[in-house]
Amino acid sequence: MAAGLVSCRLSYDILVLVLEWLQDDYESLFSCSLVSHACREISATYLYKKVVYSPPSKPSPVLDLSPKQALDFMKGIFAPACTPHHVQLVQYLEVSGFLPGHPKIRNRMMEYIETAIKSWPNLQTIVLDPTSYHPSLFTEILPLLPQLQFLRSLHVNAYGIDQALAPKLTELRNLNSLTLHSPSRALLDLLPRWLGKLQDTLREFKLTHGCGSVTPGVLYSFLPYLQKIDSSALGLSYSLTNNDVFAFWEGLPHLQTLEYRYYLQLQPMISPRLLHLRHLTVHHWGLLITSEMTSFCKWIRHVIAKAPLESLRLVCEIEVTSPTLSFDPLIEHLSLKHATRLRILDMRRSYLGIKALRMLCRSCTVLEQLAVGISGDALDEFPLLAGSLVHLQTVWFRIRNCKGPVVISQSSAEILMRSAPCLRRVTVDGTRFEGLWKTGPDGDVRFVVERVQTAGKRFPAGRGSIEETDLISL
Repeated sequence: MAAGLVSCRLSYDILVLVLEWLQDDYESLFSCSLVSHACREISATYLYKKVVYSPPSKPSPVLDLSPKQALDFMKGIFAPACTPHHVQLVQYLEVSGFLPGHPKIRNRMMEYIETAIKSWPNLQTIVLDPTSYHPSLFTEILPLLPQLQFLRSLHVNAYGIDQALAPKLTELRNLNSLTLHSPSRALLDLLPRWLGKLQDTLREFKLTHGCGSVTPGVLYSFLPYLQKIDSSALGLSYSLTNNDVFAFWEGLPHLQTLEYRYYLQLQPMISPRLLHLRHLTVHHWGLLITSEMTSFCKWIRHVIAKAPLESLRLVCEIEVTSPTLSFDPLIEHLSLKHATRLRILDMRRSYLGIKALRMLCRSCTVLEQLAVGISGDALDEFPLLAGSLVHLQTVWFRIRNCKGPVVISQSSAEILMRSAPCLRRVTVDGTRFEGLWKTGPDGDVRFVVERVQTAGKRFPAGRGSIEETDLISL
C-alpha cells in the first residue's frame, strides 16, 4: 500500500533518477519492478541492458556430459531478454568464462546465442572472451556482427581467429573501441587495412595479454591509422624494447589513457614525451628483489616524467610471498612531480614505508582514492595524517609485515572514517566499512559507520545471467 502511494506521488522522471542509482544492484531492481507498472518499465531498462553468460570453472574433475547446462543457459536472463517487450533494451552482450565442450550442449548454446544476437537490434557492445571454447563459437557468431548497425565496441579473444575467420571480423565498421585479446598473426596481417577503415571513429585500441606476434614493424604499421585515439593498451611481447614502445606511444598525439604489461629490460631507455597522459595502468609479475623493484620504479618515472598524471594503478598479477619491498622511491617522485594532479593511486600489492606515507599525505592533497600496503604502525598513524586529504573518499589498506590478516574493530573503523572530511569507504585486509548519513528514531540525521559485505549482488554467472562488471572497487 505504501509502495503504491509513493509511486503515485513520484513522477516518472524522478523514478528514473532514483532507480539509476540501483542499476548494478539487480536484486533490488527486481524488487522495484514488482511495485508498479512505471517501476517495472524503468527497472527493465537496467535489468536487461547488460546480458552476460560467463560460467565459472568447475572445481570437480568429473566430466559432466549432461545436456542440462544448455537448458540452464536459457533459464537465466537470455529467455526473457529475447521476448518482444525486452529485445530493444539489450545493449551489452558478453560471452566469457569456461564454455561447455560437449557437442550437444555446445550446439544448443550456439543456437541460443545466434538467436539472441539476431533479436537484439540495439547492441552497442559485444565481448567474446571465453577462457575455454570450441572454434565454432567464432565461426557462427562473427558473420552476424556486421549486421548490428549500432555496434560501437568490440572485445574479442583473437587467439583462435585464423585466416578463414580474420576477413569476416575485419568487415566491421564504425567502431569506437576495439580490444583484441592475444591477437593471432593472421589477424595482425589484416589489421593495418582494417584500422584504416576505422580511423575516423576509433578512439580506443587495445592489444592485450599475449602479443608475441607484435614486432616493432607490426606495431609501427598501425601508427598512421591511430592518430585520433586517446586510449591504448599493449600486452606482453618480448620482441618490443622499451624504446620501441615509447616511440609508438609518442606517435599517438592524443593519448590520455594507457595500459601496459611490463617486463624487465636492462638496456638504456629514453623518456617519452607523453604530454597528454592522465591515466596509467601497469601490469607486472611480482618483484622479488630490490634491483627489480628499482628498475620498475625507474621505468614508471620515465613514462610519467612529462605527463599531467591523474591516476596510477600498479597491478601485480601474482601473489608475492617473499620479503616486502618498499616502493618509497616512486612515492617520493609522485610527491615531488605530480602532487597537484594525482587523484587516484592504486598500488594495493605494493608496500609503502611510514615515511613515504607521511610524504604522500602531506604533498598529494587532491587524492580521492588510495590503495596501498602499509605496516600496522602506519595504519595507527594514518588518522593523524589524513586531515590534509580533504578530497579523499576511499582508502584500501593491506597490512604487511605481520602474521595473518588484521581484524579492524568498529571503533578503529570510525576513527579512520572520521580522519578525512570526505572519507566514506575504508577497507583493511578485506574488512570493509562505509560511512553514511542516517535518520535516527528521534528524527535527527547522524553520520554512522557500518560494516558491509565486499561482494556485490549478482545473478548466478553460469545460467545466462546479468553480472556486474568486475572493476576494481577500492
